Amino acid sequence: MKKNEQKKVKWHIKWKAFFVFVMIIVFLSSFVYYISNLHIQHIYISGNYDVKDYEIIEVAGLKAYPKMFKYTTSTMEKNISTLDLINKVEVKKNLFGKVSIFVEEAHVLFYNRNNSTYVLSNGAETVKGNYEGIPFLINYVKSDVYERLVKELAKVKKESLALVSEIEYSPSKSGDIILDDTRFLLRMNDGNEVYINLVNIDRLDMYALSYTTLTQKGILYLDSDNGGAWFQNKESTQ
Repeated sequence: MKKNEQKKVKWHIKWKAFFVFVMIIVFLSSFVYYISNLHIQHIYISGNYDVKDYEIIEVAGLKAYPKMFKYTTSTMEKNISTLDLINKVEVKKNLFGKVSIFVEEAHVLFYNRNNSTYVLSNGAETVKGNYEGIPFLINYVKSDVYERLVKELAKVKKESLALVSEIEYSPSKSGDIILDDTRFLLRMNDGNEVYINLVNIDRLDMYALSYTTLTQKGILYLDSDNGGAWFQNKESTQ
């Protein structure tokens, strides 16, 4: 009786494929290690004017240049959005340790003396900061007109608003009858006064050109419905 012969199994290893596989594993492991230990190297911030770089860096949690993926971009965007003047924010990261932060700021329209707040172009209010070169709202404005005032002033150029010293709510009347409840008196930094209503608030952007032609101080009426404007010098009002 013949003994059963044991069959020998030969393993054929494809060394080239095995080497490629090992290299891929090593590369992936190295990449994961690099990513997990990568610290932020550079922080680039753009679009900010009133909000300082250090404020954005601090609230985003980047002051100590932590590991790149300690915070997600959405978390950083949410944290940066808590700053009063930040209107929009977008955060991007790359694999070289760079964080790019793009912001859009709301700007300060005026200081409201009635509640001691700075009013922003996005409708928000803040008590923080110390802003110069902005007008003061000096009296009460009824709520519906006030909302329109903020909305319309947000469309006016910042450099035009910088020419205004005070904003006074001053509806036009005929006796006890209110003719225009959206009219305001603006006291300008140059000593002139301007009557304007919310329908024609865009005319404020033309003031910089208009006042250069004025040889005397007086009152400029820009609240006309017919699109015109007229000037009355102060001597004639006395």
